[in-house]
Amino acid sequence: MVMSMARGRLQAWLVVTMERVVRALGDRRLRLLSTAFIVGQVCDAVTTQVALASGRFAEANPLFAPALGTHPVVAMVLKLGLAFTVLVAAITRVAEPRRRMVLLVLAFISLEAPTSNALHILGVL
Repeated sequence: MVMSMARGRLQAWLVVTMERVVRALGDRRLRLLSTAFIVGQVCDAVTTQVALASGRFAEANPLFAPALGTHPVVAMVLKLGLAFTVLVAAITRVAEPRRRMVLLVLAFISLEAPTSNALHILGVL
């Protein structure tokens, strides 16, 4: 009985959260910033894997390095899952007009990391 009530509350919360996300993504600018954030996260994961596979680089994040060394696929799935969670929280928990600014900062930071990784891989930095 308690488990079914908890499951029902969780389902209701998920429905409300997804409705908020869909409503917020009706704004073209939020869609663009959210897409930039996700693309940046995926590119960061790819460029990190390329850099590590080259053998010339090591993961700089001391909390993430052990996980990448032992279970790289699981670590990347967790990284992208965390990024998705941050995005949903920003969309559903931050009120306008701050939401756009938060997403702009998240997108910028998200795109900076793979750009830096790529420049290191190419030997520019």
